[in-house]
Amino acid sequence: MLLLSPAVNYLTPLLNFIIQKYFIDSHATCILWHRDFLFELQTPADSNFISYINIWADNLSQSLQRDLYNFTELAEIQRGNGLELDAMQQKLTIAIRESHCETFIAFQEHIQLFTHSFHYASRLSIWRSLRNRFLFVYRKDLQEDNATAAYFDDNLFLDQPNILIVEAECGNCSVFTLKTNKFIGPLAEHPEQFYILDRFDALSGKFELGVDLYMNKINNLQGREVTAGVFDYRPFSVVDLERQPQVKDHNPGNTRGTAHLDGTEVRMLLALCEVINCTVEVDSRIDGEWGVSYANLSGDGLFGLITERKSEYAVGAIYFWPDEYHLLDMSTFTGRSGVTCLVPLPQRITSWFLPFRPFQLTLWLGVFCSLILEAIALFGTRHLAPSDDEPQYGLLESFQFGYITTLKLFVSQGSDYVVNSNAVRTVLFACYMMDTIVTSVYGGGLASILTLPTLEEAADSVERLSKHGIPWAASSLDWIIAIKSVEDDPLVENLLSNYHIYTHEQLAEMAKSEDMGFVMERLAFGHFGNIHFLNDESLKRLKLMVDDIYYQYCFVYVPRLWGMLAKLNEVILNVHSTGLDIFWEWEVAAHYMDGQQQEEVQASMYMNFDVGPVQLDMNNFVGLILPLVVGLIFSVLAFIGELIYYKYYQKK
Repeated sequence: MLLLSPAVNYLTPLLNFIIQKYFIDSHATCILWHRDFLFELQTPADSNFISYINIWADNLSQSLQRDLYNFTELAEIQRGNGLELDAMQQKLTIAIRESHCETFIAFQEHIQLFTHSFHYASRLSIWRSLRNRFLFVYRKDLQEDNATAAYFDDNLFLDQPNILIVEAECGNCSVFTLKTNKFIGPLAEHPEQFYILDRFDALSGKFELGVDLYMNKINNLQGREVTAGVFDYRPFSVVDLERQPQVKDHNPGNTRGTAHLDGTEVRMLLALCEVINCTVEVDSRIDGEWGVSYANLSGDGLFGLITERKSEYAVGAIYFWPDEYHLLDMSTFTGRSGVTCLVPLPQRITSWFLPFRPFQLTLWLGVFCSLILEAIALFGTRHLAPSDDEPQYGLLESFQFGYITTLKLFVSQGSDYVVNSNAVRTVLFACYMMDTIVTSVYGGGLASILTLPTLEEAADSVERLSKHGIPWAASSLDWIIAIKSVEDDPLVENLLSNYHIYTHEQLAEMAKSEDMGFVMERLAFGHFGNIHFLNDESLKRLKLMVDDIYYQYCFVYVPRLWGMLAKLNEVILNVHSTGLDIFWEWEVAAHYMDGQQQEEVQASMYMNFDVGPVQLDMNNFVGLILPLVVGLIFSVLAFIGELIYYKYYQKK
């Protein structure tokens, strides 16, 4: 792009040098053009294309109407979210979202306009970068009294390390002062203040010191504070007012002003500060809630602390939640966590079908078939093979002998029939031997059932939890955010319909008596979180599920464009590669959690449950009296039938 330049323009070579050296690898560069800073952009010889987004701050309203993007739709969406964006905020938002601007240039009074708008644009654009760089140019002869302080009165200069300021005395001056913000050091020493980095003489084309204009300030923060927003959620984060050592606590409710800070995910921050020399502080004002980020750039809970600039590091087994990801930045994964449940122990089965349970259905069918064969064999031999001193028995008499003798043998009862035929005796002996074996096996099976009670199916898997329709509960809606968006899955829909939310106190009471599941977290290396509401009474009646309802990876949530995020990701990956995360989980669980309780929860998934002696009631005998009840019913019916037959016979 060629623009009309003044007769002497010494700014052009300096800006082109900076752009070509430090902005060349950017996806796109956003330039807020100023009428008093016209310079010629030059493409480097070894590059074919550089992407620029030109924004003219003097006629933003008119350019919105002629732009290729539909800014009216954007404004309506944000208005529905409670935000009223001005023209510059809309322009920057779309430039970052659609063109992926990573580097930015602004001049004079537009610097203040840019920094204010960038605060919104960087958070409303879901696209984000870890390589943002800023170049601000101003002339002293164009500024009003004390205007310089207003140009740079924004949190951007406190939060971003890659800022370069070009200061000129006048429009045709050939010497430029290059400044940058300190960024390092404690907040009390004002890291947002500027210092002279170098000077450039346009006549000689040389820098006075030749330093790196965008030096890496993250390697040594010289004690700059990083505040972690956490609540006591072990083993992920531990906040203890008694243990030592302690760090500064920004919680206004903590009169002491200090607290002990630890945890598997907190140690990622501790490791980061060991590497880059920062100071860890804590804000523990949140009591057990992750909170929500809202579309109007506000929030509550842990996310509200980040939104309100009270913390920069939020952890506590936070999964990938889309609403929070859209408005905040997220680290690489810190670990894996599975959402599972403690469900009620299976109950002892007592039913009317107790006499039938020693044999399976196929075996009962075999027994009935054998009884039919016995009856047929006895009927045939009684009718067809009489002895020499016995008469020929009729069909009815032979049939009665066959089925009555078969039933008596099956229940180990004797018969008053006189049998003289050797053939019938042989068949009777064979039937007696077979029935003795069957009844002995049945008696042994029934004895084992009564001695070792059978338990009903436990709802200890995702499928069984859904099939049994058991309610399951936790203290927040956050536990089901990851599966709320699942569609066309009846199992998930059924689980969601049975999910309930209660307070921690209610959960602690329900765990002692209610037949429901209680949500907990299964960590990657064998430990469990969210079990603080359990006691010995609860653990005696609950069982751990064999699988997870779902699992997610945990992340650190930080403010959008947080300067230390790239270094934090590097530290987290190094921790994973060295296996420190395994050691940390075991160490934190051993120091801050009940080891016996952890073992009991783990063992509840595998142990054989001993229901122990129970007080006998009718349920223990209801199945045993079934044959008596059935026999009495059939006896009464048979007696009524005989009376009717007798009266009919008498009349006839």
